[in-house]
Amino acid sequence: MDNLGFEKRYKTEGFVFQRRYPNEQVIQFLASHYFSLPRSKRRKIKVLELGCGSGANLWMIAKEGFDTYGIDLAPTSIDLCKQMLASYGVKAHVSVGNMKHPNFRSAFFDAIVDVVSVQHTNVKGHQEAYDNIFRCLKKGGRFFSWHLGSKSINFTHGGGKKLDRYTVDNTPRTTVPYPNVGILCFLTAPLAKRLLKASGFVDIHIERVTRTYKDMTQKVEFFAINVRKP
Repeated sequence: MDNLGFEKRYKTEGFVFQRRYPNEQVIQFLASHYFSLPRSKRRKIKVLELGCGSGANLWMIAKEGFDTYGIDLAPTSIDLCKQMLASYGVKAHVSVGNMKHPNFRSAFFDAIVDVVSVQHTNVKGHQEAYDNIFRCLKKGGRFFSWHLGSKSINFTHGGGKKLDRYTVDNTPRTTVPYPNVGILCFLTAPLAKRLLKASGFVDIHIERVTRTYKDMTQKVEFFAINVRKP
């Protein structure tokens, strides 16, 4: 992640900085591919979350019986994540790590998930991340990403300096959702497909989810991205 400002915010805000409940799209992804497996087999399924933060998704993944891993660039978030896991009585392998260059051997994971973490780097950084996600997945492994889209009001009206066509250095205007979280890239579906194909992924499925804020006066676009390594 290019945004080390998260470390400061985890230090000052603690658990308040991130939600404490799992992303529903990650639940759907895991459910559609792995929940039919008995827990004895789930223990052999290695799942990594990139940018695991304080563990809002990771505790659920671990509680569902998977061999769970998480990395985040902010050391304080890892400390909080360990506390979160302990509060639910579950364990996971968590460590400080860079999502663009995860320090795992090739073909190690069955699934890798990203919830609004890869979006905190520019388009070039996305390609680096996707290349290494592909490397770390086993043959037939799956990658899921929940990512902001370019039709979001925080891209069109959030302010900030453009780093490339789809990336801003920050969205400083507090009148829009998700302000002041540093670098943000807002993908389009064609761009996402092009980057993922370049990394080698197949079976690329992208669904658009639109959420509204402030009595439906503001719209934020998300993409639920689901792909496979052949």
